[in-house]
Formats: sequence, C-alpha cells, structure tokens
Amino acid sequence: MVLRIYNTRSRRKEAFEPREPPVVRMYVCGPTTYDYSHLGHAKSYVSFDAVRRYLEYLGYRVTLVQNFTDIEEVIIRRAALVGKPPLDYAAFYIDAFLEDMRALNVEPATHYTKVSDHILEIQTLVAQLIERGFAYPVDGDVYFRTRKAKRSFGLLTHQRFEDVIVDPLPPGSRREDPLGFALWKASKEGEPSWPSPWGDGRPGWHVECNAMAYKYLGAPLDIHGGGSDLKFPHHESEAMICEGAWGVEWTRTWMHNGFLTLEQDKMSKSLGNFVTIRSVLERYPGEVVRLCLLKAHYREDVEYDKDCFHRTQEEYGAMRAAIAAAQAAHGAGTGGRVDAALEATKAGFLAAMDDDFNTPEAVYRLQQVTEGLRELPDVSAEEGKRIVALYAELGGILGLFADLSVAGPAAV
Repeated sequence: MVLRIYNTRSRRKEAFEPREPPVVRMYVCGPTTYDYSHLGHAKSYVSFDAVRRYLEYLGYRVTLVQNFTDIEEVIIRRAALVGKPPLDYAAFYIDAFLEDMRALNVEPATHYTKVSDHILEIQTLVAQLIERGFAYPVDGDVYFRTRKAKRSFGLLTHQRFEDVIVDPLPPGSRREDPLGFALWKASKEGEPSWPSPWGDGRPGWHVECNAMAYKYLGAPLDIHGGGSDLKFPHHESEAMICEGAWGVEWTRTWMHNGFLTLEQDKMSKSLGNFVTIRSVLERYPGEVVRLCLLKAHYREDVEYDKDCFHRTQEEYGAMRAAIAAAQAAHGAGTGGRVDAALEATKAGFLAAMDDDFNTPEAVYRLQQVTEGLRELPDVSAEEGKRIVALYAELGGILGLFADLSVAGPAAV
C-alpha cells in the first residue's frame, strides 16, 4: 500500500510525496509556555510522534522542528504577577513540557526552537517582506498586506476572504487595512524588547514559525502539523508570509489534530478548563496514557474520559502478559498458527497506518492478536521470539514497549 495523508488544504487524502525523498521536513507548532501542559497537548504531540515514528519505520529520514513561543502577552502578564522575568518564567514551563514528553515516550524533536533565540532570523524575514512590498512599517510596528497574497485567509478554513470579520481601525490609525497582521510590535513598558530597524520591539506571532522553520528546513516543508484551532489565522498567515518572502507554498501537506474536549469545550489553558498531563501521570504509566490517546484518530475531537485510562491499563496489561508468556514459551509449536496470526496482524496494522495514520485501527489489531494468542497452546520458544518481535516492531511505531528492541523494514 501507499501512505496517504489527509491534507487540510485539499480536504482529501493524498499519496505522500516528500520534496526530496527519503528526507522529510516536518514542522509542528509547539506550545506557548505559560503553564503546565494539558492532555490536549499530549493528544497532539503523541499523535505527531506516531506520525514521525511511522515515517521513520518506512525508511524516511525525518527532520522535525518544534517551536516554543516564549514571548507573548500572556507570558508577560503571568510573569509580572509572580515577579519573574518573562523569559525565565517561560523557560520553567519549557522544561516542564519536555519532562512530560519524556514521560509519554515522545521522541525529542531534531531541533527545538525558541522565539527569543531567533530574533535576528525574524527581523531578516520581516525586512525581506518589506522589500518585496508585502509588508510596511508604521509607528514602530510592521504589518503584512494580506490583500497582496494569493494564498490568503480561507486557504485552510475554506471560508471566503471577504467573509473574514475583524474590528475596524480606530480613527486616526495609520494602518492600511484592518485585515493586516503584525509582523513586528513596537515595545511597551515592562515588556521584553529588541532593537530593530523599525524601533525597539518584539515579533508578531505569525512570523515566528516561518523564520524558525525556514532556518532549519527551508521551503516548502513536507508536513506542517498543529491543532485545528491554528488553521485561522495562524497557519493561513504563515502561508501568506511564505508566499511573500519566497514565492512558494509553505508546505506540501497540512495536518491538523482534533481537540480533546472537557464538557464539550476545547481543553485550553486560556479557558482554565484543563487536566494537566502530570496529574494523569501521577496515576498511570506514560505508555498507558499514550495508548489511551492513540485509541482516537488524530483528526478526531474526543471528549475527555477519565475511565479510558483505567480500561486502557487493563488492555495494556493484557499485551504485556502476552509478551511475558511468549518470552517464557517452550511448547511443541502450533503448526504455523502463530505465524499466520502474526502475519495477518502486521498486514492489518500497516494498512491502518498507511490510511492517514489510523492509530485506533492499529491498536485494535494489537488487541486482536493479544486475544488470539490466549487461545494458542504449545507455543514454541522460536514462535515466542517471533511474537515478541512483532510487539516490538509494531509497538515501536506507536511508541509502546520501549524496553523491547525495535526493528524497521528496509529503507525507502
């Protein structure tokens, strides 16, 4: 089969074709670090970790870049409340995020990037946009001309540009258009700021990802991932910036994960309705939490279900019991029945992953073979080794059974 990925832009599954195989350039939007990360973050980053793992299983060489937004109004406000410098405040929650990801067995990104470390790259990009006529400075700010871009609002949300509603400009404003967004913001008292050709200030949100991703990946990207809430305006703004700066599409494939909801509202730090990752990890092992999250498709919105972790712990325990039984097997053999079950399981598992990373179906295949192995007596030692190897191989794609050795197929 061929790996097919749902592209948010086209709204259909497309055969995956990286720009320069076997290299895959992948960028995933990271968190704004002003509080502990919640299970919605876990759903996103576990999902994209499974994407990366499967691409690497297929033989691709993935360069993954993930950012941290460590400069933002909410960070500045929160830091002021506790009397800490904003960058120090953000750094504490960056470390906490990375600790949570390690507990969930999320592989580290190839490059973690912080906005505060890439001010020069951001300023260089803003200057390039001004030079090409896609941006203009006014009163210490720099704004993007959205009406000049061909790839504009509606690219991912499929709304009409003229239907985008924004507040009108206040009287006396020197901005050209209320739909223009800030690339550089003039400094305000008490905020972090950096000198620039347009005056002291700090970056606007949308331009940050372009500058950081381009430094390490170039353009176009092969995969750009993030939450569904980032389609508008963030990712559509990124697409416009890329067109203005480099004249190409920003990414070949747009991937967006669904929400984890709490009482039908998106789990969100800004809304204050979230369950932290670490509070769940206090009760359940990381692989159990990870398995529970992978039982939902990455594009699916899922209601938080605290009982899911208890059920999943039992299912995970059954898989571990099957592995332990296989490791201890010393029977006469099953006459090929084990091998037939393993072959069918692997075929179904890989077909599921080829179908837009259908992890719920992939997990079901592992559960199915776990149940089937209980009915097979007299498993031989050699068959037991093949059982363990299957759990290691397929579990490794899902980030499970980290203590077992994992092998992938031949390179692409």
